[in-house]
Amino acid sequence: MRRITIKDLANMLNLSTSTISRALSDHPDISEATKSRVKETAGRLNYRPNLQARFFRKKHSGLIALILPEIHMFYNPSLIEGVNAAIADTPYSLVIFETNNDIKQEKEAIQQCIRWAVEGVMISVTYNTNKHSMSHLEELALANIECVMYDRIIPDTSFPSLTIDNQLAAKKGVNILLENGHRNILGIFANPSLAITRERLKGYNQAFEEYGLVPNPDHILNALQVNLMDNILPVLLSNKTFTSIFSMTDELLFSTTNNLRKLNLSIPDDLSVVAISDGIFTNQFYPKITYIEDSGKRMGAAALHQLIEYINHPSREKKSRHLPTDIVLADSVKRIE
Repeated sequence: MRRITIKDLANMLNLSTSTISRALSDHPDISEATKSRVKETAGRLNYRPNLQARFFRKKHSGLIALILPEIHMFYNPSLIEGVNAAIADTPYSLVIFETNNDIKQEKEAIQQCIRWAVEGVMISVTYNTNKHSMSHLEELALANIECVMYDRIIPDTSFPSLTIDNQLAAKKGVNILLENGHRNILGIFANPSLAITRERLKGYNQAFEEYGLVPNPDHILNALQVNLMDNILPVLLSNKTFTSIFSMTDELLFSTTNNLRKLNLSIPDDLSVVAISDGIFTNQFYPKITYIEDSGKRMGAAALHQLIEYINHPSREKKSRHLPTDIVLADSVKRIE
């Protein structure tokens, strides 16, 4: 079916195209009766604005948007620092949206980006954003707005992405524990609806399998909400014979160390600990914690550079990339026989 245009609406309602446009944007010079008539007809005919034309008119806004699922004390402050440092050397200005892990707010942020004609979007998606609920992201492509997903991504889509190799990073972390004799390893993971969680869980399981061991599904804690850790972790640690913990994020690691402290369990004498981490908390904790580095600062700068490359060269092939990770050894792993 041919797409309905403003000109079609104007012909149907015997109004000028400028009146239609102003009615749809709630211009004060247009009467409420006319606005109502125009919007009713537009809704009934499933009219959608020509985002490409709108963007073309405003093409050089000089704005780049960063859309975050949340802002807390881990990872994202470093990521924002990395983006800010990198964008200072460019002609662009940064606008930041926080979605509070709410897909409705994510959709509103995308619409605001389109209204402001931003030239590019970097986004880490919410828990509920997936292949079946990403039509709002596809509107960016309709508007010729470049988009790069980072960290929390939707795999196997047309959107380029930037992440670490999450499966490999988790495997590296669990391997450190296995190499030091640990077999009863509690794996603490985030919401399983996220691709990043599923990939890191694959790495946990792969490490066991490559050692000829069968991973125990009862040794996995999926913390749907971090605040639930205070209820679940003490029960797990009292009923199991874990010798070590692998944490997939700094936020989960922080909650883990707090609970260990409450239980009077020390690192590494009672439990060895390894995490995937930005490196800030792990280096401030005593004893320092061994981690696989996932630098928010490096991620932010790299995502910005990748996005600007696509803005400047829109015909260039869009690729998904992995940032390398390093193992940072510290004092949190005890060797056991």
